[in-house]
This record gives sequence, C-alpha cells and structure tokens, in this order.
Amino acid sequence: MPLPHTPADAPAGASADAPADASPGASPGAPTDKCVRALRMRLPTGPQAPRLARESVCAVLDPDRYALGDGRTCLSEVVANAVRHSTAPEIPLMLIGEADGSLFAAVRDTARTVPMATGTADEPLAEDGRGLELLGALADGWGFDRTCSGKWVWFRVRHPRTAAAGGQVTA
Repeated sequence: MPLPHTPADAPAGASADAPADASPGASPGAPTDKCVRALRMRLPTGPQAPRLARESVCAVLDPDRYALGDGRTCLSEVVANAVRHSTAPEIPLMLIGEADGSLFAAVRDTARTVPMATGTADEPLAEDGRGLELLGALADGWGFDRTCSGKWVWFRVRHPRTAAAGGQVTA
C-alpha cells in the first residue's frame, strides 16, 4: 500500500515509498505481508497534544507490538517539547507503522534551537529536563532535521526485542 506523499520538508528518516514485496528467494517463514500504515496529522498546540499523540499510535501499530508502549512514551515526550518550544498554533506529526512492527515518528516545531538535554544531575527532583534522556534510552535512533521555519524531531522504535538478545533490538 503506498504511503501518503512525504512533504518536501519532511525529516530525512521518513520514506515516501512502501517496502517492496519479499523476493522469490526469501527464506521460508519470512513475512511476505509488507503492510505499512502511515498517519499525518496536526495537533492543537496545548496541554492535550501529548495525549492525542499517544492515542494516535494505535492507528499505525497493532496493539501486540513491542514498539507500541515505548513509541507512545517517546512520542509524548517529543510532542510535549514541541508544545513547549513552538510558537505555531498546530504541531504537525507524522507516524509510520513499519512492516516489521517498528514505529517511525516525526514531530515538527517552530523552534530553531538544537534539542539538548538540560541536565538534571544536580537537581534529582526536577520535574522536567529528562525528555531527551528518556528518548535516548527507549528509541533505537533519534535526531532532528532543520527546516527554514524550525525543525523536525524524529525517532524510531524497532520491533521485536527478545530476551535472548538481552533486551537489545534484534536485526
């Protein structure tokens, strides 16, 4: 199923093409369903935005996927930062549920600043400043791409993880 058109200023990690079908020489038992679900939306800039973003993850991932919980948490943090730092009335959001059950997400804000951890080592009871640490711990990759009017902050949470891999993402 083709994905919606990826805007010209979409983050570099986003793909506008659906994955190709499995090749005839694929190993037995390899998944042949390359279903990809994508969602683009705009959230109102306000305190309800992180909750709305968390709820939208179910639209692109099946509920039994590992990436669902970590994806919701990461998305909530990135959207909360966008709400806090953006001056736009809406927060653009792109979610892609990949064929292997992984989640790719990107959130746009109007802030020109580079995302950086504020450091809370000196303040262990601080109520904020841990979002990027959390993103770094849960996401399998994250970054940002600047645009002429702000930036896209993106991340990927892969599926599956196995106990045999010590909690690490399996390839």
